[in-house]
Amino acid sequence: MTRAEIEKLLEEHREGFAARDPVRLASLHLADGTFESPAAGVVRGRAAIEQVYRYWFEAFPDLVLDWTSEVVEGDRAMFLWTLSGTHSGPFFGLEGSGSKVRTAGAAEIRFADGGMALVRHVFDFTGVLVAAGVLKARPA
Repeated sequence: MTRAEIEKLLEEHREGFAARDPVRLASLHLADGTFESPAAGVVRGRAAIEQVYRYWFEAFPDLVLDWTSEVVEGDRAMFLWTLSGTHSGPFFGLEGSGSKVRTAGAAEIRFADGGMALVRHVFDFTGVLVAAGVLKARPA
């Protein structure tokens, strides 16, 4: 893919998050693409990837993913991001707590003809679970 094609897909990805649209986001992945994160593990296939997006948007209906300018090199892009939202729906066994969640992370996206072949997110998932109220932190 050309740099211009990659930058266009990244913009569509950003717009999909802004619209909180799991179908639109999943459509940017290859049909046999891979999604990796501490929360989802390794997920393969567009339908399964759509379910990951849907799960997060249902748990955090006001979810916002802001990211810095991406670095594009060859067939991949990387960027730092901040996720924020209010835990309002089911999330790892806990109904909406009303807790505000905010965490920082990083993403790597690898592209192949037709879309995103791999999306990998790295972030403090345990911190998200604590902030949402799913896990209780013990005092030191």
